[in-house]
Amino acid sequence: MTSPPATRSPRNLPLVEAGSRESALCTIANVAAALETLREVRKHVRGDHKRRLDDVAVILRVIAFDTQATYAITDDEAREFIRNCRPV
Repeated sequence: MTSPPATRSPRNLPLVEAGSRESALCTIANVAAALETLREVRKHVRGDHKRRLDDVAVILRVIAFDTQATYAITDDEAREFIRNCRPV
């Protein structure tokens, strides 16, 4: 039996106003964290469960791309925000 995936401490995201550019950056950061977790979980499942996780990953990527396009956030800006949100 495989061991469960290691858990990480939560990111400390700043409090922001809904509908703002900062809120969009937080959404992108949360999607990135969720995708990391899905990748870890995917290593421990088989068959149909992997396909379902892949479907969820596609939906999360669409959310991130749509958010990024709506607020004209560059890839570099999103990466920098995500780096700054990582726990030390």
